[in-house]
Amino acid sequence: MLAFVAAVSVANGYYVQPLLLQIGEALGVPAHLLGVLPGLSQIGLAFGLVALLPLADSHSARKVLFAVIPLQICALLLMATASGGLVLMAGSFLIGLFGVTPYVLPPFASLRVPATRLGHTTGRLSRGVISGILLARSIAGVVAVHFGWRYVYFFAVVAMMGMLGVVARIVKPQKCNSSVSYKELLASLLRLFRKQPALRVAAACQWLSFSSFNVFWIGSSFYLNEKFHWKADAIGYVGVLGAFAAFFAPWIGKLADRVGPAKTRIVALTAMVAGWCVFAFWSDNLPVMAMGLIVLDVGAAVADISNRTLLYLGDREVRTRVNAVYQIAMFGGASVMSAFVGIVWYWRGWPAVCLFGGGCAGLSGLIAWRYRHYS
Repeated sequence: MLAFVAAVSVANGYYVQPLLLQIGEALGVPAHLLGVLPGLSQIGLAFGLVALLPLADSHSARKVLFAVIPLQICALLLMATASGGLVLMAGSFLIGLFGVTPYVLPPFASLRVPATRLGHTTGRLSRGVISGILLARSIAGVVAVHFGWRYVYFFAVVAMMGMLGVVARIVKPQKCNSSVSYKELLASLLRLFRKQPALRVAAACQWLSFSSFNVFWIGSSFYLNEKFHWKADAIGYVGVLGAFAAFFAPWIGKLADRVGPAKTRIVALTAMVAGWCVFAFWSDNLPVMAMGLIVLDVGAAVADISNRTLLYLGDREVRTRVNAVYQIAMFGGASVMSAFVGIVWYWRGWPAVCLFGGGCAGLSGLIAWRYRHYS
């Protein structure tokens, strides 16, 4: 159930990806700026991870969730009723800012299982997050074609109201160390980053691998529309294929428990580079590209699970804050990369997008290999 809540809540920041062209036409947003919209959600999320996620180490997860979910519902309503580009961008930013629910839940769950099951538990939660990210595209594409893009966000409002009810039933109150001040919580984020080399390596690897993941999903919207004249619903269906990777997540977590997350991380990042090679050299062959997509998505899932399994083996008392630093690097860095996808596309098209995405994955793999002893 926690994985289901994570899936529904994380989807809110990704509905926009297959809707970019439709929103641009409706509200007059220039095509070369469309890539900024998903980037704004991730910038907002980075701010939310800094300002809100550490509170889960001093307040119960239940309290934090009951604060951020209603606020995100308001942001979704703002997005649904946007009448111009500025309001649209504000809504996108606020959806990210209050979108910390999927990142409160994994540390909450990890504290309730033994260390030998951390990878498996992390995998279960990752299955929810990956499914939400990828199926969001399919849902958004179908709803937008048949009812209009605004109804995608009205649908999201109803879904999040339902998730608030689920959280009320399954996330129970808990005792926390409320003596730690908010100022101390924020200061400890930088201190943790400086003192834990494993955290710095995991953050750098995930920033680049998640950027690579995002480059494909944003860049493919432009490519499939130009090359094959696909509309939002057809582009969204690609997310269903990518979501198959999510079903492997718990087994991937077990593998990380057994052979070591440092090893599985290197293999995963190598697989992502291989996926980009497929996109670059077989861009006219959709079945082969589909195989490359599965490799890319499985690699991204394995990399994330491996990184977080490494981090959750550390101090239980600061687990949420460690997760916050990790997610800040992941989404803050990826938001910058996302904003460049539109520029890269209009500069040299799909080959440049492949070089950009493959380069991010390759650099992440080099870092993982160079600093593999920090685990």
